[in-house]
Amino acid sequence: MVSYWYVLVIVVLAFVFGTIITRRRSNTKVIWEASPQAGPAHEMAIADPQLLALLQQKQLIGAIKRYRELTGVGLKEAKDAVEALQRSLAVS
Repeated sequence: MVSYWYVLVIVVLAFVFGTIITRRRSNTKVIWEASPQAGPAHEMAIADPQLLALLQQKQLIGAIKRYRELTGVGLKEAKDAVEALQRSLAVS
């Protein structure tokens, strides 16, 4: 008869191994996320030299304000778009 300790150890090891494999497979980087406001204004905004300079200087609030000036979107949409752009610049 198999001891319950052996079964318990095998179950725990299988769980840990499965967790490690799952995390390793899901560790993908997103270069640029699709944004709901994609369009000409968005494309113009992410190419704006002033916006890119603010991101390089790590001035996120100023970059969000500049993005809103260029596109006219709300605060949340601008924040999401600027943060996605910041992540894509960090990967490059």
